[in-house]
Amino acid sequence: MDGIVSITDMSFSYRDWLSSRADALCPPVLSHVDLALEDGSMTLILAPPDAGKTTLARILAGLIPKYMDGALSGTVMVDGHDLSKTEPWELVHCCGYVSQNPLDELIAPTCEDEIAFPLESLGMPRYEIIRHVRAALEAWGLVSMREASAQELSGGERKRLLLAVQDAVDPKVWILDESFDDLDVSWRERLMDRISSRSNTSVVFGSRYLDEFHGTFDRYGLLAGGRLSFGDEADIALEFERLCETPYAASASKSVPGFIPVSDAAGCGRSVMPLHVMEREGKEHRLSCTDVSAVHMRRSMVQERPFTLSVPRFSLLGGEVVSLCGPNGSGKSTFSRLLCGLDLPLAGTFSLDDDVASRTVLNRSVGYLFQNPDYQIFLPTVKEELAWSLKRAKIPQREIDRRVGECADLFHLDLDETPSTMSFGLRKSLQAATYYLLDRPFYILDELDSALTYATAFDLVNLLRHNGAGILLITHDRRFADALADRNYTISDGLLSEAEEGA
Repeated sequence: MDGIVSITDMSFSYRDWLSSRADALCPPVLSHVDLALEDGSMTLILAPPDAGKTTLARILAGLIPKYMDGALSGTVMVDGHDLSKTEPWELVHCCGYVSQNPLDELIAPTCEDEIAFPLESLGMPRYEIIRHVRAALEAWGLVSMREASAQELSGGERKRLLLAVQDAVDPKVWILDESFDDLDVSWRERLMDRISSRSNTSVVFGSRYLDEFHGTFDRYGLLAGGRLSFGDEADIALEFERLCETPYAASASKSVPGFIPVSDAAGCGRSVMPLHVMEREGKEHRLSCTDVSAVHMRRSMVQERPFTLSVPRFSLLGGEVVSLCGPNGSGKSTFSRLLCGLDLPLAGTFSLDDDVASRTVLNRSVGYLFQNPDYQIFLPTVKEELAWSLKRAKIPQREIDRRVGECADLFHLDLDETPSTMSFGLRKSLQAATYYLLDRPFYILDELDSALTYATAFDLVNLLRHNGAGILLITHDRRFADALADRNYTISDGLLSEAEEGA
């Protein structure tokens, strides 16, 4: 075996669940892949949407094809283990996997239980478990949340919890699937330091080329068309940019008015960017709030000091893109839930077009795309998911079919696809498409860019603005926000305020 990880002539196809034949397979996701990772190496693999990066990550972790039916050929070896003859739980010490969707992995009632579980499975003495759990909680800023349920953590806090689990177990190989997404800048830097300073072998999968990646890894790879190739960092980044740009810029610019191709500041090359001044039909809507305060407390932590959010004033105009940035757990999602009428504030006033807006009015006017699309997708096919809201509005079936078909084309969706088997990025596109059909005057996009290429994220923002809708864009990517936003808000120490221009 060459190195700690060795993949030789590996191909994989998922089972075709739409076929009546039990042995029917979809076209190959991965074809004749070869990969060798040396002990202690750091590898970045970039992949455009649906290229198979999560599939490859799960194969390395021993999860595919054991838990996701399909046909795997070739040889996959990790730390001397032939994965075709190895159970996933036998890999705990040598292979650690951090999923792009933390809820795929989190199972324990509290954060400290989550970290302790694999250590208990390894038969570690109790005093050692306690020491490792405390160290991991401290390293990833989770001490105050040790008794909290993962269900009540923010997206970034959940990612940190999974990273804390890996730190406690300290496997030889770290498999990180979009692990930098959902983390704020300080934690991205912490993760990069962690990868660089330890002797573990690390393979990072990403859908975007982030600033933190530059000059950091030993090897840079590209997964596209089912094939894996390696090369110079600059060459890989340029080819990745080209692959990500092509499917979106051409189609979107023909479909939706208000696009101009520019070279954006986020480092993702020529892409589809919105015109900041858009033609708006009818009345220009205005969403605002003043003197809002709210208290958020995790129900799983009885002794926790409640988190308080204060919003002196906030406004969003139709056709405008406004960004909201802040550290993990600072209250961005809490504010979003208030703004769309899901939660009640302690005090304050919300207004729509200068009239006081009740929770019902807010809920019908503000579409909130949750950070995790799985909270909002529940039907068996893409077609049924897109048609759901139109049927409830009692629109004639022929008109429903027309709108659903056009929407699927705009968002690059297959109407017969089963959402639960789609990639995380495609599920985000489906989530956005569902709200596109609702045609709300305002949208909150909570970490829309997570697990998406810049081109795809730009595309989705513009599609949701097609009728002059106002957009609140929540993100940790400052350059992404600056490339799109007319104005910027930040949250710090529980206070939401508008950032000064140029800040």
